Amino acid sequence: MSDTPKNLQVNPYFVFLAQFRENLKSRGLTNIKATTVAQMAGKKWRQMSDAQKAIYSGIAQRNRETRSRGYSV
Repeated sequence: MSDTPKNLQVNPYFVFLAQFRENLKSRGLTNIKATTVAQMAGKKWRQMSDAQKAIYSGIAQRNRETRSRGYSV
């Protein structure tokens, strides 16, 4: 995934999902359907504490700020 302002994830869950997919890919798990990956990630997300989710919220907030700066003319 490119880090250009247009491609930055601004939703905490989608930041988590992108990292979750990269983790699966780095472990060699590439033959899993997208729907299965989304189900696995959703289950993991629901099990996470607010403190764990806050990490992804912070990243999403920084991405929103970066995106807004990238689009300003």
